[in-house]
Amino acid sequence: MKTDLYLDFDSTMVNSDKSICRIYNEDYKDYEGFVEADWRKHSNWSYKNVCPLIHVHEDNPVQVIQDYYGSERLFNTLEFYDDALDVLKKLKEKYNLIICTSAFPKNASKKVLWIEEHLPMVDEIITLINMSGNGYGKSRVTMIEDGAIFIDDHPKNLHSTKASKKYLFKFKETDYNGNWDGPVVSSWKEIESILL
Repeated sequence: MKTDLYLDFDSTMVNSDKSICRIYNEDYKDYEGFVEADWRKHSNWSYKNVCPLIHVHEDNPVQVIQDYYGSERLFNTLEFYDDALDVLKKLKEKYNLIICTSAFPKNASKKVLWIEEHLPMVDEIITLINMSGNGYGKSRVTMIEDGAIFIDDHPKNLHSTKASKKYLFKFKETDYNGNWDGPVVSSWKEIESILL
């Protein structure tokens, strides 16, 4: 019997930050004071440090970020982290692959369709609609059972579950991923070495 392996999507399997910064660079390149956004420097959900012109020129910057997350442009440019797809194919032999992802109404269906197209090996998709769009809706869901494994980039989500093994995917430092004293992985090759 295979073990259930729960995997976060954004900023764990795929580099959503890179797509957000790409969209910002397209939209704001002609604005005074523009500096190209570098996804490697992104550190908070509102992208204030790398996409500051959104916060200067828009009445509701968080809504702009939510709109980016729900846009076709994001899903058309979304990239896997290095080695993620290859490792996921290998993990499929040993685990039930379950994506557990927070979403909000504008991006939920697009995200599910993208997963269906690019990750046919996934057994199940759990999409938690978070109306606030704050990026950590899973923190209130304790359904991930004892005996399962959970990998997520947000400690708040990991803390809330009963999963027997929990790994923080920490590709880079952010404002929200410091409150974790459990195991940390920073690449899909690391995940492969631990789980296979």
